[in-house]
Amino acid sequence: MKKTKKTIAFFNGFFIPHLGGVERYTSKVIEILKKDYNIIIITTNDNNYPSKEELEGIKVYRLPVYSLCKNRYPFLHKNKEYKELLEDIRKEKIDYVICNTRYYQTSILGAVISKEKKCSLYIIDHSSNHISIGNKVLDYFGSLYEHYLTNKIKKYNPKFYGVSKRCNKWLNHFDIKASGVFYNAIDDKVYDEFYQPIDNGNKVVISYIGRIIKEKGILNLLNAFNEVKKNHSNIELYIAGDGPLLDNLKREYTDSSIHFLGKLNYEEVMNLCVKTDIFVHPSMYPEGLPTSILEAGVMKCAVVATDRGGTKEVINNNVGLIVEENVEDLVKKLDFLLNNRDKMNELKENIHNRIIQNFTWKQTAKAIEKELENER
Repeated sequence: MKKTKKTIAFFNGFFIPHLGGVERYTSKVIEILKKDYNIIIITTNDNNYPSKEELEGIKVYRLPVYSLCKNRYPFLHKNKEYKELLEDIRKEKIDYVICNTRYYQTSILGAVISKEKKCSLYIIDHSSNHISIGNKVLDYFGSLYEHYLTNKIKKYNPKFYGVSKRCNKWLNHFDIKASGVFYNAIDDKVYDEFYQPIDNGNKVVISYIGRIIKEKGILNLLNAFNEVKKNHSNIELYIAGDGPLLDNLKREYTDSSIHFLGKLNYEEVMNLCVKTDIFVHPSMYPEGLPTSILEAGVMKCAVVATDRGGTKEVINNNVGLIVEENVEDLVKKLDFLLNNRDKMNELKENIHNRIIQNFTWKQTAKAIEKELENER
C-alpha cells in the first residue's frame, strides 16, 4: 500500500524568483523534501507575480503587500484578494508549518495557521544580529519591531532552529533556546558540474559576490585592493552584484584591474568562482551562514572573511582566513596569501573538502526530515 505523503507548508517573507539567501535555502531544501512530502509555499507578492501558481509540483500562494518597503519588510495588505487566498490556504491539508525567519508577518501568519491546524511549528532563523539598513533611527525602530514580532511568535511555542550555531547564539538575545541547527548548504554535485581547469598564469583573481551595500564591506575591499595593488601588479578584482552603491562605485573606482560585473545568475556566479583564486567576504552584516562563502569554497577558492554569522563554523583549523572589519587587516591578509602561493593553494583544497563533508543540502534536508519524523 502506497504511503500517503504528509504536507509541509513553508511561510516565507519572499520566494523565488526573488533572489536572496533565504529564498535559495528554501528552494534547495524543498527540492529534496518534495520527493517524500507535499510542499506548499506561502509568501508575499512583491513584484506582481501570479497570486496562486504551481512551480515544478510546488503550490505557491503569494499574498498582496503594501508598496512601502515591500522589498525589505513586506507588510501584508489584508484586502479582498488576501482574504480569498487565506481562505484557500485554510482549506489545505497541512501537517507541518515551517517559517523562515522570525521577523516577517508571514511567519506570524504561519504560526496562526499551525495553531488552527493543530500541527507542529518550526522557525528557521537566518540572522545573527538585528537587521540594519544603515540609518540609526530606522534601525532602532526596526529592532523594536523585530522584538515585537519575535515575542508575538514565541506565544505559539514553536521549535527554533538556526542556519548556524551563531544564529542560535543570537536567539538567546530573545530568551529563545534553539532546538538544533539546519545548516545553510551547497549542492554536493556543483563542483563536478562547473569546475574546469583554468590557468590564470601569474595573474591572481580576487572576487566579491554579494549586494553592493556599505554593510557588506564592499568599500573596505575596494580600498584594500588599491593598497595591495601598489605591491602586487598582477592582481585583478571582480565584483559581482547589484545595489544602491554600484553606479557611484563604478564612477569612483576606474582602475582597469577592477571589474564591476553587476548582477549575475547562478551559472555565472559559479563560473566566476571557478576562475577565482581568493574570494573575499568582508561583511559587516548580520549574516546567518553566508551562501557565497560556501559557493566559493566548494569551487576551491581561498576564502578571506569577517567573523559574521556562521563563518567560523566553516572556516576553522587551517581552512581559511578570518579578517577584522577594517581595511588594514584586509590588506595584511591579502598580502599574506599573495606572498605565499603554497599556503593559498592549501587553503583552496582544505575548504573544498570541509564543505563537501559537512555542508550539503542533502545533509540539511535529512536533518529537517529527522525532526519532522520525530513529531509523528
